[in-house]
Amino acid sequence: MVDETTGQNAASNPTPDTGGIPTAPAGAAQSNPLNAPVSVGSDPSQAPTSSEPSEGALGNDIAKILKDVKLPTRPENVPGKEQRPAAQTKDIDALLSGTPTQAQPASQVAPAKPEPAPEAPAPTKDAVQSVHTLKQDLQQVVHDQKISVVRAAALEQEKQRVPEEIVVKPHSNRVKNFFFAAFLLLFLGGAALGGVYIVMQSRTQPLPEQQTNSLVFAEQTVPLPLDGQTPTQLKGLLGGVRDASTGSLGSITRIAPLKVVSSQEGETTRLATLSEFFSAIGVTPPGDLTRALSDDFFFGLHTIDKNAPLLVIPVLSYDRAFAGMLAWESSINAQLAPIFVRVPDLILGADGIPARRTFTDIVMRNYDVRALTDDSGAVALYYAFPTRNILVIAENPHSFTELLSRLQAQRKL
Repeated sequence: MVDETTGQNAASNPTPDTGGIPTAPAGAAQSNPLNAPVSVGSDPSQAPTSSEPSEGALGNDIAKILKDVKLPTRPENVPGKEQRPAAQTKDIDALLSGTPTQAQPASQVAPAKPEPAPEAPAPTKDAVQSVHTLKQDLQQVVHDQKISVVRAAALEQEKQRVPEEIVVKPHSNRVKNFFFAAFLLLFLGGAALGGVYIVMQSRTQPLPEQQTNSLVFAEQTVPLPLDGQTPTQLKGLLGGVRDASTGSLGSITRIAPLKVVSSQEGETTRLATLSEFFSAIGVTPPGDLTRALSDDFFFGLHTIDKNAPLLVIPVLSYDRAFAGMLAWESSINAQLAPIFVRVPDLILGADGIPARRTFTDIVMRNYDVRALTDDSGAVALYYAFPTRNILVIAENPHSFTELLSRLQAQRKL
């Protein structure tokens, strides 16, 4: 109602004199939106009013509207925040008076200047200096002593090198004892072998020329003096020779028993007969056997995995010799030990009762052989007649094979 009355009054009344300032048409006040920011005073009631009744009513209406509308406030300049150009404001006096205001272009609005950053204080002469480094020390040494950087680095490395402590480890008594025991064993073994060699060499005597021919070919011959020794000593000496190295593998070494004979011309040495040899070593075969065998014989050692003794005796009477060997079976092993391996006289029978160990018949190289076996069934002692003229007494079956081949080579089989 008020707006319509005001418009009518403005249309009927002439335009008042504004002192040369152009005024807006009457409809401009109605078309201007109120959403644009306007600059007003702190008190809206102090707005200028016209002396005319229409202008006073319009001012009152605007004042009421301004009381209800919360006008935006201008934000303060915050440092570091982007400043936006101020929005275009319209003077309410100009709106009321009808005079338009010219808006300034956005390009002409001066941007807000950012606050300058605080300047860092200039370093003073009393500031703390950095600690010297190794590089600075090397440069100082190079400059003062006129040497290269490599030489200076080498000198510095030698200063930092810590000398290693030489630790002398005490020798272990266990090692000393081990070497001492090994040396002692070697010394005793060498002394024993040397003693046997010296004894054998001291008793070496030239063999009689008429007895140089042997029944069986032998690679070497060793003399055995029988005089001045007991049967126990001779058996012990021959048993020790079994463990000594007498020749190469498969060879046969002859042991020639020697007997010293006194005559008007002096003492002479000859080969001992079979009876003299048996008597010297304490062997007592049956009389019929001794008379059935020749005085010549061959006694030696066959080298296989160990030294095996063997006897080769020519036979004068086969029947008596065979009967004599059967009678000698009960004591031959005990009488020839330790020259031959000794086996126990008793053996456990099939019924669990101990029985006397006896010779049994076996076959070797298609020859009948009487053999005495040990508890494991291995042959320990045997005798055979390859021909009716030769008796062989041996311990190892391989010795029988070797004797046959050598006798065949000499055409004695």
